[in-house]
Formats: sequence, C-alpha cells, structure tokens
Amino acid sequence: AAAMGATPVAPSATAAAMEHSGGRGVDAVIDAVGNDTTMADALTAVRAGGTVSVVGVHDLAPFPFPATMALLRSVTLRMTTAPVQQTWPQLIPLLQAGRLRVDGIFTTELPLDSASDGYRAVAARSGDVVKVLLRT
Repeated sequence: AAAMGATPVAPSATAAAMEHSGGRGVDAVIDAVGNDTTMADALTAVRAGGTVSVVGVHDLAPFPFPATMALLRSVTLRMTTAPVQQTWPQLIPLLQAGRLRVDGIFTTELPLDSASDGYRAVAARSGDVVKVLLRT
C-alpha cells in the first residue's frame, strides 16, 4: 500500500482514530472490506451521530455486527457495492491505455481464457491469490 502512495498509519486504525479525535471518534468511516471485524472496528471508531459507509463486502455471506451499538449512538449506516456494470466499461479503456498504475495491486495475471481458473483461485481464499488481472 505504501508503494502505491498510501500513508502508513498506526497498527490499530481504531486506536489511532480515537487518539487523534480526543476520544470522541471520527465523523465518518469507510469500510471497504465489509466483515464482522471491520464493521465492529468502524462502529467503535466513529463518533456518536457519525456515519459508517460500507462499500465492499468480503463475500456475500451474512456478517454479524453490533447493530445495537449503531442504534444507541445514532450512527448512520450507508451500505452499497460498486456499480460494476457501470464502472468497468469506464476503467477498461484506461487500463488498456496504460493510464492507471496497477503494479502491485494484482497478485496474479492470467490470460482471458483462464478466467474460470482465476475465479476459483480467488474463491479458495488461500491468501496467495487475492486479485486477478485477466489479459487479452
């Protein structure tokens, strides 16, 4: 992540958010993973009356989270996924033109005719294959 320009943070983002906000919590949290652990962390880090936006999910299985914590602290929950059908047609020409830096984002590159192998590898969740780039 640092190689892509991300700013390193404390090992515990939740603890850092609470420390930097004087224990009050932050105004908004974006959860791009969407599982029970990250949702609990988001609800801990956000201030009363703040907003948690979940924009990604680990998988489509239900995930439990402390809804009562959100309710009692009047936290606004916004949950959505990316409109892939709309974004991919915009991204593909940028990728083909080399206008997006993707080095380090993809763990595996496969030819397009091996797409099913790529999906199986990601679904296996071995940790070795996280994101697959399919080449034509």
